[in-house]
Amino acid sequence: MASIYDELTPTWLKNNFLVGVDLTLDDGSDYPEELYTNCIRSSVFHLEHELGIKIDQVTVTKERHDGIEMLRSGFFPFRLDKRPVHSISKANIQYGSYEPVELPIAWVQRVSDIHGQIHLIPSKDQLGSYSFHAGIPLIMGDILQPLDYIPGYFDFSYVAGFGHETGTVSISAGSTTSTVSFSSDFMDAEYTVTPTVTVSGSGGAQTLTASVSSKTDSEFILTLSGSLNSGNTASIAWRANGVPYDLRQAIGLMSAMLPMDTAGDLIAGAGIASISTSMDGLSSSVNTTSSATNAGLGARILSYSKRLKSMLPALRAKYSPINIAVV
Repeated sequence: MASIYDELTPTWLKNNFLVGVDLTLDDGSDYPEELYTNCIRSSVFHLEHELGIKIDQVTVTKERHDGIEMLRSGFFPFRLDKRPVHSISKANIQYGSYEPVELPIAWVQRVSDIHGQIHLIPSKDQLGSYSFHAGIPLIMGDILQPLDYIPGYFDFSYVAGFGHETGTVSISAGSTTSTVSFSSDFMDAEYTVTPTVTVSGSGGAQTLTASVSSKTDSEFILTLSGSLNSGNTASIAWRANGVPYDLRQAIGLMSAMLPMDTAGDLIAGAGIASISTSMDGLSSSVNTTSSATNAGLGARILSYSKRLKSMLPALRAKYSPINIAVV
């Protein structure tokens, strides 16, 4: 399974959020890569908890939900624990310690991936000799033994988080486009695709690029920037990242603060506001914004902090579900 960390790397952080910052120690050596990796991962985890979502993909197995008969009229609505929902692989029912019975996956309708909302709606697919008429599947309940509530009756296995996929397609001479389909639909068409083109064959060296168009939640089209020479084939390696730009921006702003805090301390030394030297009547001095309580890059850190703070309400509004209870 591809991961968000394949794209959100230390290089990504430096090129997008740490431009112009001296990222070296006093001896001239570079900061350890673990510093950036730890900052990116901790920022992802922090925003996952802040927004109640999974950013990197996670596989959930047998998440159990109670069976409540009165929810039948609403086609058994469930809100899965992890969201957004990327794909659902299995749905079971299990009564106590009896062996579970697998429901047709076609019955599971993803109503709102971003909020993890699903429903069970019967289709032409039947469960062996049973059909989903009324009450709880299989255990209908009758006048002699009505069953209104069964704890942990349903369980679901699924993948949560934003879509990440990689692949390779080939285009031969005489064609310039290829349609790529995802193995599982993305939540929407806000993903980004990064293609890398390699041309080989007997038609001579060529340098081509590829553009992305006609994006949907299930596929997109790759188009070469020019025609292939006869005898050549283009191999396009692509990477699709479903994490929206605003969420990636928030991750980058948060991840950049600790490296900048460290860099600010090393401008003249931790907690040193000014430094001066003199010899034989010559003197020089350097004043910084650093102090015992303020980092040398404090202004930029404050700017990043304000931008992040202004983004969070919009992100919460986008990803937080609306909960309504009627008593």
